Amino acid sequence: MLLRVASWLFQLPGRLLAPIFRNRLTLLIFFMLVAAGVLLAKRHWSEGVQEESFTLAAPQNYVIQREAPLRESRQHCVGPLSDNQGSPWPTSAGYLHEPDWQAGSKLQTLALDNQHNEFAVLVKLENTSKQLLAEVFLPAASSFNIKLEPNGRYVMKVKNIHSGCSFRTALSVADRPDGRLPLTFSEEGPEQYHPISDRDF
Repeated sequence: MLLRVASWLFQLPGRLLAPIFRNRLTLLIFFMLVAAGVLLAKRHWSEGVQEESFTLAAPQNYVIQREAPLRESRQHCVGPLSDNQGSPWPTSAGYLHEPDWQAGSKLQTLALDNQHNEFAVLVKLENTSKQLLAEVFLPAASSFNIKLEPNGRYVMKVKNIHSGCSFRTALSVADRPDGRLPLTFSEEGPEQYHPISDRDF
């Protein structure tokens, strides 16, 4: 009895595969399925190896220092700006684009303070709708008074003329009781300057 069962099991693969090998089309389909199975198994194995290697390597680069955003922003710095789109930079602080306020508007003076920097800056003031209100140039160690609506909220963009790096900060005149805004480019404190690309300036 055991010999008959063993003989039947030994002959079973031949009986199952015999119909396949009798027909050329069936034989071709069989080998195509085998090849597809081998390729899928190889691909699955290689993806598993890559995922495992990525998991092991990830902790080494996961910790990002706080200065990384500033370092990444320097990739967008365009270098020294020798002129203002073909025109020489002014020799003193002043408007390049003066705000057009309506007659009788109640305005408040705000001093842009660049006195602690050894480089000139270009300042753009926009409203919350990204409409350009004013553009100001300040040489190194200078300041300039601008007129703004006391209850208005603005976005100020500042470009370092020497390095070409750009920064952005939110601005509200009501939050400046002393009437001065230091251009410190710090990411901490009441004036938080965030690095931006030249395209976003």
